[in-house]
Amino acid sequence: MVRGISSFRDGTRGVAALEFALIAPILAVLIYGLTEMTLRFRAADEYQRYLQQAGDYLSREDELFSSDIDEIYAASSQMIRSASLTGNLHLDVSSIGFKTDGSPELLWRRHRGDMPPGFDLSEAEGLGAPGESVLRVSARFSYESPISQIIGAGRMNLDDAVYYRPRVTRLIAIDGEIHDDGADWVNDGDSTAAPTNGEDAVGTVEP
Repeated sequence: MVRGISSFRDGTRGVAALEFALIAPILAVLIYGLTEMTLRFRAADEYQRYLQQAGDYLSREDELFSSDIDEIYAASSQMIRSASLTGNLHLDVSSIGFKTDGSPELLWRRHRGDMPPGFDLSEAEGLGAPGESVLRVSARFSYESPISQIIGAGRMNLDDAVYYRPRVTRLIAIDGEIHDDGADWVNDGDSTAAPTNGEDAVGTVEP
């Protein structure tokens, strides 16, 4: 009788061990997957908050300098803590003015990082009246967690932009100029500057 109970227990343990061996890989994949999703959501949230706060901060100034863009770019390491940003974050800050016919014109642009994103100026149509401007802040962010490498999930690539109206002035100057070409941008939005480097009144701005 005792031997029978002992054999039954040993058999039960063996079945339990076999069942665990079969289920363990599935559980591991689920755990890794859930952890990866959590890390990606966190990285995406930090990226969006950085983009929004950068735009909000820059739009509050009446004049900017290239060093201000450097500081905003450097601050990313304190706001996006979930990933290494070396070579993975590319920031673009542009001022877009509106001419007398309402069409947007690129006034100035500064970018940091190796691969600044391009954009279509027509995105800004309708965001301002003639003579006004908006500040466009965009960022490209590539994220890969340690778990991504284990499960082969690949990189998560984020590319987004926010638009802000200047808070205290109609046009925000950069390094003492409101236009990189030194245009005479008067109150009604007349510009005497020619398009610069592949940029036209309503066209695609190349990286």
